[in-house]
Amino acid sequence: MKKIYITILAILAIGFTACEKNIDVDFPPGETPYVIEGYIENGTFPYLTISRGISFLSTISNTDFSGLFVSNATVSISIDGGTPIPLDAVRFGSATIYTNLAIIGEVGKKYDLRVEVDGKVFTSSTVILPPRPLDSIVIEDVIGDKGVIDTLVELTAWYTDPIEKDNFSRILTKKNSELLYDVPFTSVYNDFVINGSQVSFTVFGGKQTLQNNDTADFRNYGRFKKGDTVYVKWASIDKAQYQFWNTFESQSGSFGNPFAPTVLIKSNIVGTGGMGIWASYGASIDTVIIPQ
Repeated sequence: MKKIYITILAILAIGFTACEKNIDVDFPPGETPYVIEGYIENGTFPYLTISRGISFLSTISNTDFSGLFVSNATVSISIDGGTPIPLDAVRFGSATIYTNLAIIGEVGKKYDLRVEVDGKVFTSSTVILPPRPLDSIVIEDVIGDKGVIDTLVELTAWYTDPIEKDNFSRILTKKNSELLYDVPFTSVYNDFVINGSQVSFTVFGGKQTLQNNDTADFRNYGRFKKGDTVYVKWASIDKAQYQFWNTFESQSGSFGNPFAPTVLIKSNIVGTGGMGIWASYGASIDTVIIPQ
């Protein structure tokens, strides 16, 4: 990465000292990593995907995309050091998801992950922490440039942080008939400053509709419509998960900015040639019905 940054700075310097010059930069090919993303939470079964990384400079078609997912891995989970339980590979369109409906997450239990693929072995461990529910969620009208916007609202959550230090949380939302939870651009929180205090913060809706959308209106980002039913998942996570999502979101937020500092994503996957996250959520879910 250091060589890339020096090259970019050199290109900028040339741009200021010459009228026009074509610059050809050859980036050496790197190792294609395996990207592992898996979750388990209290009351639900585990699910995990394995994909192959792709070069930042590569173009990708629909066929290429379907070929990124790995379907030939051997995946297992051990609970509290017990006998490994295999996960089955289930095909969903172009993606392969590894799961086992007989495994249901329980608070306090440790889940050891093992992935074997193409001669490589990757491992990780996580413990489902006790949920720490939000105190309340308040519905508030949106105030625009010309007064109250009568079709939109904001959700404000109130939360009392436990007196114990080093608590970490992640927030996810979905609304109405949506099947999957989404996250805002910043989804993780720590109690480094607010330890033991009650705080309030805005519950932002998911970012998915704004990604890769040139016509998206960011002025109403994260707001909800009157009549929506919103599900707010507030999850206890450990420090390793916090560091992964914090660094991942920092890197995503600086995408396309050549002046942004390099952010190394802190994976909790152990094994050469692999990265990603094996996550556990100690989750509580609030349902907010917004009146018309």
